[in-house]
Amino acid sequence: MNYESGTHPANLPEGQDRPAPQPGSLLERVTAVVLIAVVLVLGWMMVIAYQPEWVRLPSVEAEVIFTLVLLAAALILVSVVALLHTRR
Repeated sequence: MNYESGTHPANLPEGQDRPAPQPGSLLERVTAVVLIAVVLVLGWMMVIAYQPEWVRLPSVEAEVIFTLVLLAAALILVSVVALLHTRR
């Protein structure tokens, strides 16, 4: 995060509020949640390969579609966050 001279939160005088969060911070948090979901889904896929009777979606097609949608969302969100960081 880039701060102008003297505006870093540690340099603020007593009683002065911190600067408002950047508009992209919510997008970054959503992206982090989606990336964690991707890691969980990949782990779930490895467990299901060895324990097929455990938690499953109604069909294999639904599992594939869910995984592909999640991976596509992660790719798009990471690309948008990276693009926004280059524009600052």
